[in-house]
Amino acid sequence: MKTHLLALLLAASVCGGETVQHRGIWLHPDQFKTPQLAEEWIAKIAAAHLNAIYPLVWYHGGTAWFKSALSPMAADVPEGFDPLGNLVKLAHARGIAVHAWFVNGSYGGPVTKGVFAQHPDWQLQGDRGGETWYDLGQPAVRDFQRDVMLECLKNYDVDGLHFDYIRYSGQVICYCDHCQHEFAEKYGFRPLNRSEERFPAFLDIGANPLGKPTTANVLAVFDHGVPAIAVNHLDAGEAVLVNWQAAGHSCLALDNFVTATMKRFGATAKTTYQIHTTQTAAKYQPTEQEKTRVWLKGLGFSTKLIDESALAKVPKGATVVLAGQYLISEETTKWLEGFTRAGGHCLFVDGPVFAIKQESLQRVVGMGGTAKYFHDWKIVSPAPDQDVLKPGPPVDAAKERERVEKWVEYRRGTVTELVRAVYKGAKAIKPRAWVNAAVFYKKESADKVCQDWYGWLREGCIDYVLPMAYTEKNDELAKAFAEWREFDPRMERIIPGLSIYSRQEGKAVPRDLALVRSQLDMCKANATHGNLFFTLAYLTDELIQFLSTGPFAEPAKPYYPKTGE
Repeated sequence: MKTHLLALLLAASVCGGETVQHRGIWLHPDQFKTPQLAEEWIAKIAAAHLNAIYPLVWYHGGTAWFKSALSPMAADVPEGFDPLGNLVKLAHARGIAVHAWFVNGSYGGPVTKGVFAQHPDWQLQGDRGGETWYDLGQPAVRDFQRDVMLECLKNYDVDGLHFDYIRYSGQVICYCDHCQHEFAEKYGFRPLNRSEERFPAFLDIGANPLGKPTTANVLAVFDHGVPAIAVNHLDAGEAVLVNWQAAGHSCLALDNFVTATMKRFGATAKTTYQIHTTQTAAKYQPTEQEKTRVWLKGLGFSTKLIDESALAKVPKGATVVLAGQYLISEETTKWLEGFTRAGGHCLFVDGPVFAIKQESLQRVVGMGGTAKYFHDWKIVSPAPDQDVLKPGPPVDAAKERERVEKWVEYRRGTVTELVRAVYKGAKAIKPRAWVNAAVFYKKESADKVCQDWYGWLREGCIDYVLPMAYTEKNDELAKAFAEWREFDPRMERIIPGLSIYSRQEGKAVPRDLALVRSQLDMCKANATHGNLFFTLAYLTDELIQFLSTGPFAEPAKPYYPKTGE
């Protein structure tokens, strides 16, 4: 017990009279892409008594902020200037370690430029969440990223390599030939051909569904009987309801249905409007709104985003899209009814559950109430007695669930293959180089994106991880510490990443100093060996003063775990 209490009192270890504590910060190219910027920001980092920096050196479609034979230098870097080389020189002169930060999963750029312009087949298929991703399941993709990272380590005196977005966007199935055939060979499932996909479909669904059909014609149902797709005719107009958050996960059968629907509506870029109500905007993030915009654009239907103030400008017979619009004023629902009756077209994606009590909206969608929220794997099947959706082969839920479970295992393994390859290569080039990764701070969240960082630590194919615990809720952070300490009681290989900014009215602002202080106190109480801050742009003069005269008053060398020495 005494030993445990002593550990909790130690925020930094002392070795030979010198403090050892990891005091790191992430920084973006905007802070070091020119000599002047690099000098200004390194001076601030040193003034705060930080001792490790994690500069972003590779992202945006394969763009580099170092001299590379494999990737082009960023266009806004002065000709002849080497951002990373200059940064390493400045940092090391002040005793600050440098860990080169690479974004691995997310592409971060248009597919018409960069790596995908040369290798379009390297793009992850099967997802439509608004971002473009590398298919880390393909050996060629993993080999390329490994080579870029090792090239940097070989040519620069960096102290380590840092993975970020070392994951997938979710657990969606990829339909590329390589992944399908490799998966089939490994697990014994028949390869899927996306062109064959029809309803019934087995989907990972989150839904705020409407229920109690009145005049709506139900075209498809979930396997617990709730309507999944419905169409309602109201005088000269029509409303179609896709009764779940459909934009985030690809389903060809649904894509085909929505494409046919929008074409039937006569939807064009000039006549299609996406309504984001002020009530919904005030309470909810625009996540589903943006995902739906990207999804429809991918299907060939661009939308104009408007709120209620522009409804009068929507022409007769146009198409309006309402995605995740849970709160709609009575005035707007009455407008929707008049618009539809006069020949307008409506596409609802996820149910407007808090507005459905209004009779005008009930008449538009042909539904009288709500069904229970759910988030689960569901079978979406064509409803009986309808002839719009032609049914495909029956779906065996148990077999498909097994496929999904094995698919997650397969995807998780491909991410680990990249981590393992970089670790092995890095240690061969520079044995004392530290390989580390920014990871989801909750294991449950990491599992959902196939990021097995607990497994990496167990195997020893990474030196340490930096969980991105950016929460403003200290009770959530306390739960995270409990989870981490159960796995790594001495917190030897887990270094928390904390945010130094907050979101206020949709804008990023420097985080309240009292909150930063309280979270550093929590690190101390849990005997961490330091922390990382996100991000350098919010290292204010006030925060520098607090750190340099308070918790970081004594200079320190960066802590690293024993592994890798």
